Amino acid sequence: MVKQKYIIVSMRENGGGTLVLHNLCRLLNDNGQDARILYCKNVHYECKRSAFIRDCLLYNIKVSVKYFLEGLLGFEKFRGYFDSPFRKTRRKFLPFVRKQTIVVYSEGMFGNPLHAEKVIRWLLLYNSIYKKDDNLTIGYDINDLFFTYRKVFNDPVLNPDCKILYTPYYDMDLYKRYNYSKRNGKCYIIRKGKWRVNENDCKDGIIIDDLSEREKVRVFNECEYCISYDTQTIYTQIAALCGCITVIVPENGKGKSDYRKKDDAFYGEAFGFNTEEIEYALSTAPLIEKQWRSENEESKRQVKDFIGVCEKYFNNERRN
Repeated sequence: MVKQKYIIVSMRENGGGTLVLHNLCRLLNDNGQDARILYCKNVHYECKRSAFIRDCLLYNIKVSVKYFLEGLLGFEKFRGYFDSPFRKTRRKFLPFVRKQTIVVYSEGMFGNPLHAEKVIRWLLLYNSIYKKDDNLTIGYDINDLFFTYRKVFNDPVLNPDCKILYTPYYDMDLYKRYNYSKRNGKCYIIRKGKWRVNENDCKDGIIIDDLSEREKVRVFNECEYCISYDTQTIYTQIAALCGCITVIVPENGKGKSDYRKKDDAFYGEAFGFNTEEIEYALSTAPLIEKQWRSENEESKRQVKDFIGVCEKYFNNERRN
């Protein structure tokens, strides 16, 4: 296996996309590769190289100073997923790459602001906003190598072979139930469902979106119900693992079959408040832990396969 340099462009926040990008970086390094995270202010816009370089430099200086000062003052140094195990993720501070470096962009980054010759586009979400020009999406290049996180996020025009790179990470020491006594109240997950809900509609509970991971777990262990307007977030299962009755609120006119295939094992989730769905959520919640431990191992296997695909594509069979 040839040692290859990877730069993974990521925001620094506590969303699921950030988690899997960091886990990819960690697993690449565990497999003898040289992988680093390059933090940028935003990955969901098309930007020119000069603006990207400026934003990256300013953002990394700002974030470094902020977390250094918070560490001195005794505050929690890293929010969200960075508590563990990504506290010591290898970083790249300067937004410049060499000719042989492979750059990984998520689906929201249009263009190639690092001017990399080897580019991977990782579809972490199905993006229906971008424009298509015949067989190529504007903002992507014909030589880019595409992967999707899950089949449901794939675009067959961009990734006709449906190459999958699935790298979840579940911190089993953090995500667990410790409250087996009486529970009260409810909490809410809004996140990607913010376009269809007003925060005032959630005044009778706690919105967990901006809490640190440890605070989320604490709330999930206190509340009886967790109600989610985000239909595609792992937090619904985290809530169930912590003991909540987790209810996903579908979009108007849609049901469970619009979000989950029959062979998808999404345990611990009820779509709506009907009795059958609630019973399913309660009966399958205990299966989540075993599934997640298995998926942690699957992540390791998939990254090994990913390295092989990249080596073959970029070094031997690069399309012209």
